[in-house]
Amino acid sequence: MLQIDAKLEDSDIDLSKENKRKVSESSDDNGEELESKVFGKKKKNLLRKNTQYEAESDDQDLDLGDEIDEKSDKERDLEELVFGSIESSIINNIDKVSKKNHRIHDLDKKTIIGDNFEPKPAWNDDADEEIVDLNQFNQFSNIVNSKSDKVTTSQIEESLKARYKKYYSTPMWADLKSKKDKKNKNRNKSSRSSDESDLDDVNEDKLFHHTGTLLADRSKSRGALPIGIIDIKVCTDANYEEPSQNRLKTVEFHPTARVLLAAGLDQKLRLFQIDGKKNPKIQSIFVDKFPILAGHFTGNGEEIIIGSRHKNFYSYDMIAGKMITINPPVKAIDEFQKRSISSNFEISPDNRFCAFVGSQGQIHLFSVKSKEWIDSLKINGECNCVTFSADSRYLFAFGDDKDVNVFDMNHRGHRCLRKFTDFGCLSGTAIAVSKNSQLLATGCKSGVVNLYNLNDGVLNSTERNPKPLKSFMNLTTPCTSLKFNSTSELLASCSAYAENGFKLIHTPSLSVIQNFPIQNQDRSVYTAMRIPQCFDFSLNSCYLTIGNQKGNALLYRLKHFFGSY
Repeated sequence: MLQIDAKLEDSDIDLSKENKRKVSESSDDNGEELESKVFGKKKKNLLRKNTQYEAESDDQDLDLGDEIDEKSDKERDLEELVFGSIESSIINNIDKVSKKNHRIHDLDKKTIIGDNFEPKPAWNDDADEEIVDLNQFNQFSNIVNSKSDKVTTSQIEESLKARYKKYYSTPMWADLKSKKDKKNKNRNKSSRSSDESDLDDVNEDKLFHHTGTLLADRSKSRGALPIGIIDIKVCTDANYEEPSQNRLKTVEFHPTARVLLAAGLDQKLRLFQIDGKKNPKIQSIFVDKFPILAGHFTGNGEEIIIGSRHKNFYSYDMIAGKMITINPPVKAIDEFQKRSISSNFEISPDNRFCAFVGSQGQIHLFSVKSKEWIDSLKINGECNCVTFSADSRYLFAFGDDKDVNVFDMNHRGHRCLRKFTDFGCLSGTAIAVSKNSQLLATGCKSGVVNLYNLNDGVLNSTERNPKPLKSFMNLTTPCTSLKFNSTSELLASCSAYAENGFKLIHTPSLSVIQNFPIQNQDRSVYTAMRIPQCFDFSLNSCYLTIGNQKGNALLYRLKHFFGSY
């Protein structure tokens, strides 16, 4: 029996050896197949030739240990090519471990903040330890520390806190204990994991442990102007420190700085710095016997040109602080006539031309820099208003003959390029071109405001009577002024003959803003605009100012538009 068992054991050993040999052969075959799949047959032969060349070039006295190391290096290179580098996996593992440690650190910080954390002061103020004599202040006569009349400012602060808590309870936003209880209740009700809730608490603690705005920047997500209703806020009057003694005839924002020009019939030119709160006065200039009817900044913002019922006009140099009188060499101008050369004018955006509206349909062009006369243009009938395009290439003139004349300012003779009749117009009183040079607005004596497509309906069309995109009949008195904002989304129309004669038009939807100005029957909510005389938008349309007959420059903040000016 013992012999039989020994034979069986020998047979088992032989079988195990044979199985091991088969497994090793199969692994070698698999390795060769893998190399052939990765490198191909040609590449495999090249590798073999290279190994043979390296083996012949090496010294023959290498021992068995060096051969084994060389073989292991080749196998390691092959593994890196097939399965990737070990270093990359180690780096990934390190990143995972660091993230895990950071998460654990946040959880530990959460426990510290929630239980025993007391925030340390950002700095130590030496004034807290100053000694104050309480006899100088009657309100501190009953403060603690009755043994001595001299206490530190920190003790006064603690006593004031105690007095406040005695009469007023702790606000909800400052009660940390109630916040913690609410968090625990919400954590029990919610189905989220404990780790996620702890991380949220840590992020919230980080958020409320530093100063700064908590709201996202709304300028990226405001999009287009809403239809029908505009978000507007009434601010302190722009000329609150020194209102005009008579009606305002011109209000205009500076093209670059936060400065407002306000001038009127009281013969004073005033400049204010606009901040929406106090609006301090910068300067006030009195012009003797010169009631100001029109005033504009130049394109570069360095000068102010003002006009009145005289044939001369003034130019105020803001840098030098000097007032210069200009007497234009234009004939057939009566100093005492109803309409003088300087009572109505416009300055081109490129700061080249200054177009003065004269009598008998004349338009006089002056150079803004030299103040010299350049040319005189002529239209049929009386000219009531002029305006330039955004690129200063075209000059639009509108008058009593109901025709809009378009002059080419790049042409040497400033020829009339186009002429068309305004739809349903009796007598033209106002005209404006949008900042994007896409829209043209006209206003007539009946109060109707027509809005045209400038490129397709006016400039690139030969039709004598083009139809407007829409006609607005909200004003029942003559429209005296029109103006687009910087984004061309708003068109403001004004009538100086009616109370609250002001309308804002939403140009993309061709509709009127409903909530401005507000005038209810019971006047519970009422915009005290009075009779508007002039208005203007700021550089980024953040502010809207309206001058009325009482001499007040009303200021409004348009919240939709982002910026400080």
